[in-house]
Amino acid sequence: MTFPSSLSHFSPMSQPHTFWPLRLLVRLLVRLLVLSTLIVCPLAVADEPITKSQMHFFENEVRPLLAENCFRCHNEEKQKGDLRLDSLGHMLLGGESGASLVPGKPDESLLIEAVRYESFEMPPAGQLEEKQIAVLERWVAMGAPWPGSNPDAVLREPREFFSQEDRSWWAFQPVVKPAVPKPNGDGWARNEIDHFIFAQLQSRGLTPAPEADRHALVRRLYFDIIGLPPTPEQVAAFVNDTAPDAYERLVDSLLDSKGYGEHAARQWLDLVRYADSDGYRADGFRPTAWRYRDYVIESFNDDKPYDRFTQEQIAADEMFPNDVDARAALGYLRHWVYEWNIRDAPGQWKTIQEDLTDTTADVFMGLGLQCAKCHNHKFDPLLQKDYFRLQAFFAPIMPTDITLASDEEIQSYEAELEIWEAATESIRNQIVKIEQPYRDNVKNQAIDRFPEDIQAIARKPPADRSPAEEPMVYLVQRQIQAEYDRLNNVIKAADKDRLVELRRQLKAHDKLKPKPLPTAMGVTDNGAIAPPTVLPKRPDEPIEPGFPTIMQESAAEIKHDAVVTTTPTTGRRTTLALWLTDPSNPLSTRVITNRVWQSHFGRGLAENTSDFGKLGKPPTHPQLLDWMTTTFIENGWSLKTLHRMILLSATYRQSTEHSDFDACHTIDPGNEYYWRRDTQRLQAEQIRDALLTVTGELKDRSGGGPVLGDSPYRSIFVRSMRNSPDELLSSFDLPMFFSSNSSRNTTTTAVQSLMMINSDRVLGHARKMAANLSETTSDLSTQVALAWQRVYGREPSQNEIQQSLTFIDAQTQQLQSKRKNRDEGKIETSKLPYRDGQAVRFMVDDPSLKLAIAHDDVMNVGDFTIETFFQLRSIANTGTVRTIVGKWDGDKGGPGWRFGVTGMGSRRKPQTLVLQMFGELSSGKYGEAAIFSDHHIEMNTPYYASASFQTAKDGKPGSVRFYLKDLSNDDEPLLPAVIEHNMAGKFSNKVPFTIGSVSGRNAQTFDGLVDDIRFVGRGLDVDEILYTVERSVSDTIGHWQFELDPGVMQNSANDRLPISAQGDSIIALSASEAALVDFCHALLNSNEFLYVH
Repeated sequence: MTFPSSLSHFSPMSQPHTFWPLRLLVRLLVRLLVLSTLIVCPLAVADEPITKSQMHFFENEVRPLLAENCFRCHNEEKQKGDLRLDSLGHMLLGGESGASLVPGKPDESLLIEAVRYESFEMPPAGQLEEKQIAVLERWVAMGAPWPGSNPDAVLREPREFFSQEDRSWWAFQPVVKPAVPKPNGDGWARNEIDHFIFAQLQSRGLTPAPEADRHALVRRLYFDIIGLPPTPEQVAAFVNDTAPDAYERLVDSLLDSKGYGEHAARQWLDLVRYADSDGYRADGFRPTAWRYRDYVIESFNDDKPYDRFTQEQIAADEMFPNDVDARAALGYLRHWVYEWNIRDAPGQWKTIQEDLTDTTADVFMGLGLQCAKCHNHKFDPLLQKDYFRLQAFFAPIMPTDITLASDEEIQSYEAELEIWEAATESIRNQIVKIEQPYRDNVKNQAIDRFPEDIQAIARKPPADRSPAEEPMVYLVQRQIQAEYDRLNNVIKAADKDRLVELRRQLKAHDKLKPKPLPTAMGVTDNGAIAPPTVLPKRPDEPIEPGFPTIMQESAAEIKHDAVVTTTPTTGRRTTLALWLTDPSNPLSTRVITNRVWQSHFGRGLAENTSDFGKLGKPPTHPQLLDWMTTTFIENGWSLKTLHRMILLSATYRQSTEHSDFDACHTIDPGNEYYWRRDTQRLQAEQIRDALLTVTGELKDRSGGGPVLGDSPYRSIFVRSMRNSPDELLSSFDLPMFFSSNSSRNTTTTAVQSLMMINSDRVLGHARKMAANLSETTSDLSTQVALAWQRVYGREPSQNEIQQSLTFIDAQTQQLQSKRKNRDEGKIETSKLPYRDGQAVRFMVDDPSLKLAIAHDDVMNVGDFTIETFFQLRSIANTGTVRTIVGKWDGDKGGPGWRFGVTGMGSRRKPQTLVLQMFGELSSGKYGEAAIFSDHHIEMNTPYYASASFQTAKDGKPGSVRFYLKDLSNDDEPLLPAVIEHNMAGKFSNKVPFTIGSVSGRNAQTFDGLVDDIRFVGRGLDVDEILYTVERSVSDTIGHWQFELDPGVMQNSANDRLPISAQGDSIIALSASEAALVDFCHALLNSNEFLYVH
């Protein structure tokens, strides 16, 4: 059979219960072969035209790298080895050793060989960082594009003055409201936007497409405004609304919904490189970064004027110190990438300052100013000093955590805290007395890791530090704090036992202690004096804050009178904020207007929305851009009003189809003049959110801390980790958030196909959708029609219904014929970050899933090792243990053991590993031995953990050797801990070996992901554990990996001891139920679902 054309984007592939028709598999394989051919083809060669993105990559990444590390010894005046590296021609010509590079072939290029230190060692002063080498490798692989070697890219002559051409560049011209073209087009136009568009169409012999049908319009509006698909009921309400203002009312209702802000915020968060993590290697989690995300959502939903929105992000602390909500806006100035253990403090602070400069120029000014960091811009009239004039506005900042509370709330908190402090003073003093020597030691160790000049600064009294030294102290202090956070690992056993008791006494006073006030990441100026800003290699020429010289030659006049705060500050950021929001500013005003247009058409009127220079294109409709910009300002900088104006236009409402398509396409193949609507693929978040919506899983949420990717909440709330993004979102072109991103890539790759076809996550959506359809109606034809309405927002044709029924029938028959070979009782799996393969998800809110291995006498051992990979999502507020694995029924009067993580009310330490044993003690009595590792387990962090147990015997204590490794941080070591105990034996029993809970009524379920579980009948050395090397070891009783090979429920160590599963989440489908799942899976893989017309 042939499936409907709307299902042509992806074709489902075999799953445990799925047997797809041969035609579908052939289509998939052909598609993948074509894709793989495209993937391995060279990206570019040196003599091909250079794209805009390649120009940006060269100017932002490659040229500065070459200038800093290569040009000094290989330039026009000095050529070591008879080699010049300051032009593409000279690189290709080479030197004494031959050509420096082979475009498209990094492994054959001497330049790459040299920077890798494989033969030559360049630069000789020290090898480049891995990421710098990767930049050069990528550049050569894409064909070594070098602007200026291409005759189409005109280099600007080096000079400090500006030509008439420079001064005439469109982006620097004043914004003047043009006259609206006279109405024309037989009444096609609906507002002023259409008159501008039609005038351009008419002048080029083009005609506009007709208005799209109502089904297409309602789906387009929902995705465009709130980022979600409409429900069948919402589609029907609009399609059947015959009132003349039905469209306008729908637009208004969507702009007024909370979904508008949740969707609009995504574009802004891309721009400001928002993430919930630090980036770099460690990629530490930022627990309060989300407050900025919520601030953006609320600002858009409240239609906060854009000028105020901008001012709050640049200078809320100076301009609006009493506005509690505005303080979170300063998170904009904290989204830079940070590495906690870099010892080059001046270098890291320089990188942070450059990030703020680059991002602000991109986001608010639409200038590629980063290309002027090392020299005057090669294309635009931007001087090197312009880069540092902008940077000087941020020179005085100091990162800080800002309290989001009113003065009254702070006073109330401090009064309550004073009571608690008085009640606990003696206890806290005793804790300090024990901890202080350890704190002093680790503090000095942390400082001593820095160069001597930074050590001296870190040890200076605060009063003796200069403004330039304060950021160095801040960066050192963060590393000291990291050592304090791990202090428990270095405290001696005797002191640790005393601390445990004191902390227990302190905890008894928790009822007196006030709840901490909310905080957000922010900045403030470090006093009223700014550290100097200078040009590289010209330290005697300080640079004052200022704007691009071509716009204002003199330094900026600091607006001290606009500063409201009484805290000492320089007023520099206030000055910048006021300039950016000056209605006469030709850059910032056009930039935001152009971005709003981009949000509805996929591209701006000026195509590169973050580069209004010559590397970007001039606007196709300059008069329309200026008319909308001036109207936007006249309307009080209201973004919703601007959105509404665009959405109500006939230009926006056009169909993707055109009766004279061939003729129009010949004239304007890129549709630059908007003669029809472009079909657009959904963005990553829209795909994920649409999957949740059409399958009935999406749950509402109003802000708060980030959630994980497998949660049922909108993607705007999903945790954004730079180094470990959500797998589904990442496959559909999610940015990395290391720098500002103004436009998402839209790729079609084999990875996307395989993700949608093979991932258990997407299959899980299909299963839930099928279950929901079955609960709604038992009639298969009705189920098919309802599925079509939910997924595509339209009714299926009779032919489509018939083809769907034929497909489901064929699938049912094939599944029935294969039934005897199909495993029963499958479980849904997930993915543990930083691990390949599958993991099992346990949920404390849905504790029905039970995984158990029936008792076997081989499990009753003396010494043993238990190993696992896991990620914890919550702990109990009580002392209850989140059980990872165990062999115990929960009865403290009976023998057994379990391995897990302690709760908040733990008698020793919350959030630590514990091996809890019940059996015979060294004294000969029956009792409990709770053995704590004292490691701290962070929520939502992937770990390897193990415990090797040795019994107490011959009057000597036993021991447990714990190992813990944070998988998300390569720099974090494998942490050992050896703890003595008095458990002598007799903890054997006949109860099952359980994963994610203990046996019996009081299951004490785990909450999170569990990957491999390995149980070995002896203690393991460090070179045998799974983290060190994943290989088989002797005396392995069981190794359960949850993989398809040898089977999700099978023991990979041998053919015995399989897992049995019980619970609501067990997958046990009849052939007809599985066929309906396959049908739903196919719909979710189709073009019509993934694209908007």
